[in-house]
Amino acid sequence: MPRLLVAPRWAGTPRSDYYPWLVDALASAPGRPFDPVVVADLPNPGTPRLDTWPPALGRLLGDDPAVLRDTFVLGHSVGCQALLHALAALPAGCRIAGMLAVAGWWRVDEPWPTIRPWQDDLPDLERVRAAVPRLTVLLSDGDPFTRDYQTNAALWREHLSAAVEVVPGARHFNAAEEPAVLAALLRLAAA
Repeated sequence: MPRLLVAPRWAGTPRSDYYPWLVDALASAPGRPFDPVVVADLPNPGTPRLDTWPPALGRLLGDDPAVLRDTFVLGHSVGCQALLHALAALPAGCRIAGMLAVAGWWRVDEPWPTIRPWQDDLPDLERVRAAVPRLTVLLSDGDPFTRDYQTNAALWREHLSAAVEVVPGARHFNAAEEPAVLAALLRLAAA
């Protein structure tokens, strides 16, 4: 059975946002599509760094090719970037089953100093493409951090040939329940 690894947003923990609801919803979904579901408890969630978050996610992913082939990942906001870096660092030839990027971005509208490294130091996109056969991105038409969702969507398509879905009014997907995230994840797993 496939496993799911979730990388939270900036300052996110396994107990914030929609993550606890998603874990419960997946546990009760018909056929239980993922087991286990792990929401990463990343170091210093209020100050995500390139030198800590991707390696922590890499340790959770592991390097067993058979396990990776049965692994889906879900990133939320900066968690998407952290996962992309971790996936780029996988051993050559390793692939995961698929990725859902929720409120993913390449640039934010008003960057602050500690977010700049995430924007300026992109992962090796060729290695990411090789490691991720299916990538779906969920964006909102009202995200306060990336108001120009059309350009953001175009960058996801250009950089990684992602399938992009826009969810009206979802802001930054920080609600306690996010049915659009669950639905997109189930579609990705069933594809």
